[in-house]
Amino acid sequence: MAKNNSTKSFFLNLLIIILLTIGILVAFFASLGYITKHGESITVPNVTGQNVDAAMLKISQMNLKPVVLDSTFYDSLPPLSIVSQTPAAGAKVKDGRIVYFTINQAVAPMIQMPDLTGYSLNSASLLLKSFGLKLGSYTYTASLVKDAVIKQQMGDSDIAAGVQVPKGTVINLVIGDGSGSQMMTVPNIIGMQVAEAREYIGSLNCSIGAVTPDIDVVHADSGYIYKQSPSPVANDSLAAGAQPATVRMKIGGVIDVWVSKNPRAPQQ
Repeated sequence: MAKNNSTKSFFLNLLIIILLTIGILVAFFASLGYITKHGESITVPNVTGQNVDAAMLKISQMNLKPVVLDSTFYDSLPPLSIVSQTPAAGAKVKDGRIVYFTINQAVAPMIQMPDLTGYSLNSASLLLKSFGLKLGSYTYTASLVKDAVIKQQMGDSDIAAGVQVPKGTVINLVIGDGSGSQMMTVPNIIGMQVAEAREYIGSLNCSIGAVTPDIDVVHADSGYIYKQSPSPVANDSLAAGAQPATVRMKIGGVIDVWVSKNPRAPQQ
């Protein structure tokens, strides 16, 4: 009799365990949708172009987690604005999802100015773009070289290759017009300092070529020119004691000079 009671008690306990297990499973699956918020989602808002602080606040208020992942630079966008976001605007995500931002840097990075001299206008434009710089205005000047860059400028000032400039800087170009057949009188720059002569003959669409300083000259641009080639006067006319005859040169040509530390007698 005791054995039958023991058997009944075992099966009763087993039945209770089975029913409890079934009940727990039913309750779990019934609440699974609530636990995982099944069928519920948040639409990611579009914060592209907004200030990073405002964007992060807006994302946080929607129970999402904003994280700045990367930065880049576009001069066309406001500093510290959102360049891109992941997930994209309109995506359906669950509560607590991370939204990654790429932001626009506050300060433009510095890059080296390339050497555009000798490039065609089209090639120079492409090279500027590859460096993150912009082509501004371009003008033509008298030069033996046609359709090639003679000077590169930032504003009205010449800028040398290798100088650090902010990304997005506008670069202006001076292009040669190929006027190699037009002639002009050789300007007389004897007695001028090299820096002064550069400015003067630059206004005549010419340029200084080779600068040969005396051994005691520390800074060539501050040296005084005592000889130039081509010379402003014909040597043969001086030798004959006649009136000095002017010499002609091509517009856009170069003048080589010899300089001393202090002014000295001109040398032809």
